[in-house]
Amino acid sequence: MDTRRAKDRAAKAARPATRADDGPTTVFSLSEEETLELGRGVGRTLKGGELLVLEGDLGHGKTVFARGVAAGLGVAPEEVSSPSFTLVHEYRGGRAPLFHVDLYRLQNPEEEVGGLGIEEILTAGGVVLVEWGERLPPYLRRDAVVVRLHDVGEGSRRIEIATPGKSGARPRGDA
Repeated sequence: MDTRRAKDRAAKAARPATRADDGPTTVFSLSEEETLELGRGVGRTLKGGELLVLEGDLGHGKTVFARGVAAGLGVAPEEVSSPSFTLVHEYRGGRAPLFHVDLYRLQNPEEEVGGLGIEEILTAGGVVLVEWGERLPPYLRRDAVVVRLHDVGEGSRRIEIATPGKSGARPRGDA
């Protein structure tokens, strides 16, 4: 694998948009390593207080992307695992604490998410990364960076990153 090419693509995707009407940034990843590098590039841009919402079917690379974000924040990526059974994993030691949330197993997300303290974590300067983010109530998604992972076959992924205010992002109002 050409890691320089993957790092260049990750850096380009991680750059903030200069105009609000650019639409989501779309990147194609040909391997887990490229998905991890893309996440690392995004993680390097984070300062704390951001919410990242990961969407995609089972096995589409959400946890791999999360490992990359952790690495970009200065957390060892091998420490990151899917929090499916504990709902929230907290990782410290990087530039900002990372709270890795998985909503896959929630039976009634609208009611159960309130107890996770996501708003408090964001206010305190932590980075919150939510797998199965489509299950997050709309009022919490309002200012989120939305990362959608799509399987395009043969281990490749199309990854769309929509930052708040960019067209192409799903509406995040309360209604």
